[in-house]
Amino acid sequence: MAKTNLTFSVGGVHFDEHKELTEGVAIEVLPSPKLVRIPMSQHIGAPCKPTVAVGDHVLRGQIVGNSDAFISAAVHSSVSGEVIAIEKGYAANGMYTDMVVIENDGKDDLDPSVKPVENYKDMSIDEIVSLVKNAGIVGMGGAGFPLHAKLKSDDPVLDIVILNGAECEPFLTCDHRLMLEQADELFASLKLFQDLYQTDEAYLAIEQNKPDAIEKANEMVKTEYPTLKVATMQTKYPQGDSKRQSEAICGRIVPQNGVTNDVGVFLTNVQTSKAYYDLIAKGMPSIERILTVSGSGIENPKNLLVRIGTPVQDILDYCGVKDNVVEYICGGPMTGKSIFDFNSPVTKTTSGILAFTDVEIDDMEEGPCIQCGRCVDHCPANINPTRINASILRNRIDKCQEYHADQCMECGICSFVCPAKRYLSESTKLAKREVRANARK
Repeated sequence: MAKTNLTFSVGGVHFDEHKELTEGVAIEVLPSPKLVRIPMSQHIGAPCKPTVAVGDHVLRGQIVGNSDAFISAAVHSSVSGEVIAIEKGYAANGMYTDMVVIENDGKDDLDPSVKPVENYKDMSIDEIVSLVKNAGIVGMGGAGFPLHAKLKSDDPVLDIVILNGAECEPFLTCDHRLMLEQADELFASLKLFQDLYQTDEAYLAIEQNKPDAIEKANEMVKTEYPTLKVATMQTKYPQGDSKRQSEAICGRIVPQNGVTNDVGVFLTNVQTSKAYYDLIAKGMPSIERILTVSGSGIENPKNLLVRIGTPVQDILDYCGVKDNVVEYICGGPMTGKSIFDFNSPVTKTTSGILAFTDVEIDDMEEGPCIQCGRCVDHCPANINPTRINASILRNRIDKCQEYHADQCMECGICSFVCPAKRYLSESTKLAKREVRANARK
């Protein structure tokens, strides 16, 4: 039986979604860039070290960076060409890391390792984990947690599979278009996970603001995948957060500092799942992704399939930029980062490039807290941002710890709902980092 109108129990917010600019725009393929910069850190965990040198000729899909650490993921070249530099630089999300710079030869010659995994059904879970790690597949919804580290759990057993198609951030529609245009491959990936865990509960989770995607998904279940299920959720931010979704879909509450695996739920983003399918069916590592280019400052808002390492400037040139842009953002407006270097490359976690004018940007000054409690009422993590704000401003890390700053999920809601426009989200993020840094001492 289908699950409908689901949501989590604590906090959240409804707001204008601004998805109309691109939700009806089909995915286009961005022309291959002349130069790619491949960051060695595109994931949570240990950064990779370059496995190539300046002057080397590399092939599309070839590993150019790797790490022995378990919480890490290999990185690959998205083009064929010559390595012209290995240098430090900023990725579009502001991460400062080593980069392998490759001049594209335009040939797109594939690495010989890129071929379908013919013996997949005979592989052990440990072999699949190694395969996925070397393919560099990470969470493409924004967090960048390596997929292979989620695949295995001895206790508890993973008995529920959820593909996260919520895409609850405003402006972003790349996952929406994936669910519409590549539903066959997406459901094939969900079936792969269902068979891997031998479970009857395998869901594609979609917010109700995507009725065409829900209709398409229900059609796929009815005609081709009767063992799979569709779960529809209320349109509410942050419905796409893994902990909130675990509660909404199957009623399992993830413990503090825990992950969905801790309650037996395997949950991953739809683009991540599609990348898994591409690995098994085609042998393709993670070298491209779909992202949304939107905002009032973009001439032609689009959903684009881009190669990892593509400079932001190439994307902006392709879509066109207006003269009155105030802010450029990598990701969504609630959790994204400001872009300050337009030569910086997109990574596996870049879900959007947004250009905002004064239509979206309001430069109101921060005012004093009026004790209205809105930040507390809407906080999905059930913490008190205003108390944490007051504590970190006084450098009272002990108080920040007492108020559970480390449980902040960095959704940005507290700042969004604050009538005084206080920097609650920023200060709580800082407090979270200080608390965790103190815990490591």
